[in-house]
Amino acid sequence: MENKYRHTNTTVSLIYYHFVFCPRYRRKFFLISNVEKRFKELVKIKCKELEIEMIAIECDKDHSHMFLNCPTALSPSGIMQQIKGYT
Repeated sequence: MENKYRHTNTTVSLIYYHFVFCPRYRRKFFLISNVEKRFKELVKIKCKELEIEMIAIECDKDHSHMFLNCPTALSPSGIMQQIKGYT
């Protein structure tokens, strides 16, 4: 993983977030066929829309781990709000 700094007119930043996404009641919906694949596709689409670089995403039976490189304009809660709302 190479450090890719984000440059704007006034800032230089390198922000990585590790999110753990747990569905309501920790339902094991990633065991259903093709759900994990579709979830990853939707997250990839939303990250591209928000200009977030997705470093890694992995799913277990009842939760997902996401490692993201994000711009400074987005807060962690705002990022998860966007991703959870989209998926």
